[in-house]
Amino acid sequence: MIRQFLNFLKGKKFTDVDKVNALFVTTFVKCNGLSVKHNKLLLKYLLAEEGVSIDFLKQFVKNKSVLTLEDLTRLFEFVVSPADRIVTGAIYTPKHIRDTILNKCFSNKNRNLLRTIRVADISCGCGGFLMDVASYIHRETEKSYFDIFKDNIFGIDIQLYAIERTKILLSLLALSNGEDENFEFNLMCRDTLDFACNDWDIRYSGFDMIVGNPPYVCSRNLSEETHKKLKKYEVCGTGHPDLYIPFFQIAIEMLNKNGRLGYITMNTFLRSVNGRAVRSFFSENRFSISIVDFRGYQIFESKNTYTCLFYLDKRHRAEALNYTVDEQGELSGDIRYNAIPYDTLDNEKGWPLNDFGNTTAIETTGIQIKDYCPSRHGIATLNNDTFIFSPVTVDEMYFYLELNGKMYPIEKRICRDIINPNKLNSTENIDLLKEKVIFPYRIEKGRAIVFNPEEMSCHYPKALSYLLSRKNLLLKRDKGNTSKYPQWYAFGRTQSLIMPRYKLFFPKFANKSLRCVICDDPKLMLYNGLAFVNSDKRKLMILKRIIESKLFWRYIQKNAKPYASGYYSLSGVDIKHFGIPILSPEEENELLAINDKTIIESWLKDHYKTIE
Repeated sequence: MIRQFLNFLKGKKFTDVDKVNALFVTTFVKCNGLSVKHNKLLLKYLLAEEGVSIDFLKQFVKNKSVLTLEDLTRLFEFVVSPADRIVTGAIYTPKHIRDTILNKCFSNKNRNLLRTIRVADISCGCGGFLMDVASYIHRETEKSYFDIFKDNIFGIDIQLYAIERTKILLSLLALSNGEDENFEFNLMCRDTLDFACNDWDIRYSGFDMIVGNPPYVCSRNLSEETHKKLKKYEVCGTGHPDLYIPFFQIAIEMLNKNGRLGYITMNTFLRSVNGRAVRSFFSENRFSISIVDFRGYQIFESKNTYTCLFYLDKRHRAEALNYTVDEQGELSGDIRYNAIPYDTLDNEKGWPLNDFGNTTAIETTGIQIKDYCPSRHGIATLNNDTFIFSPVTVDEMYFYLELNGKMYPIEKRICRDIINPNKLNSTENIDLLKEKVIFPYRIEKGRAIVFNPEEMSCHYPKALSYLLSRKNLLLKRDKGNTSKYPQWYAFGRTQSLIMPRYKLFFPKFANKSLRCVICDDPKLMLYNGLAFVNSDKRKLMILKRIIESKLFWRYIQKNAKPYASGYYSLSGVDIKHFGIPILSPEEENELLAINDKTIIESWLKDHYKTIE
């Protein structure tokens, strides 16, 4: 059904907000056999019996298609423009998620309290949460929707069309229940970040409950004006905060002293650098918080997000927060939380709430891996298809690169070996992973200096000719902002152009215990994956034993960022706090002498003092 609508809108190039609203309202009214006589808002959007839209509607009704309010809610969110999604973070919240949050927040609220309760969604979008709140209060108290809209529910959104659509949905909800009136709404079109301003409407504060889905916009997509507004909030004091972070503080300050908060929101604040300030805010105030962490489970259709349910009860101070994991999105009614004392949490480092006991034991062991041994990311050409290749043939002077049916000779002297450590999970033979990279640099006094055009033309004319054939592509790197490059054929970034002799290669993503390889070739380079580097090969040999263990893999599964198909991230932020035991020379020799993996696991367990 939704696909029918979207195809029709696309085919007829319907982009006008009022026309879309009219199509949706008219279809809903006709499909559900409703009649509008008094509600001026709905009457404005009822289409006359003419035109291409009516033809579509007649066909829709003839096919006995059903259109529910939930369908309409989804449709309104689907037709938000992609540009607006980036700016405002609008996204449809599934009905079962909304129901779960409301059931939790409304628990222990009796009929009398419900009649006077003030509930807000401070980033309401098209009003799905408010529609559910109104239905809940109506069902439990038999209070009219007219009075509920006037007394009980409040919404704020930065987009005027979102406010208009919220009015439409609420009006259709009431109409479906026999109320055809001109309603009074408490819906304000304003940037919620303006709450810190002196001219804020005080009617939009002092709430008994706030529910919703704060906007998902990463820091790099925020305007300069928005960044200035974020600075007014304590929780935005670290890193580069994403847009959802201030919505914690704003909601808490908008609640009255007995208020409750229920969000579905990002879970990245638990461990991220930009979450340090909000973690401190929660800890210092000892808020009563419960978190259901979905980890890698994807709640939202067609959007890769990492989310949790976040509940806060402002009535009570708490010495611990409650946490549980729901990696299948089952939302069981019998949720068992683990109580984790605030005093045991490190706001600066992050909250390793999943498998807290074992994770804490590991992270407090010895020296953190980031301090034990530095790691390096691979080179960043920003156009690997141009620079990295597998020779189809070779002769005394050239490697031959085949591209689009054409053969290009590339001087051997400008090439280096390179591997992609992400492929180590499929093979441990590093020679099978070796490719060639065109490396237009010379190394002088520990610095990589790009060849100038004269040097390229004189010494590497074949490579230059090939690169010239790809020049247009190379000039499109960094969104065309390549004027800062020392030469147009330079790599996009200068990272890892010079590498130490000893390298411990490991993948950036993995779905099983690691396979790692130590290499002592100073010229061997890497891309995509990662490497620990050190001048002391013995140190890397010890590290290899540890990070290939099941103990390390369990830590990754519990704490690293999850991806599809059981893969987890092994980037710096995911592993940097893993502890490495401080070993005596005798203990190092003992570990290195063990070849049986089962014995290695037992040996490591004794040195980490984990719970199980």
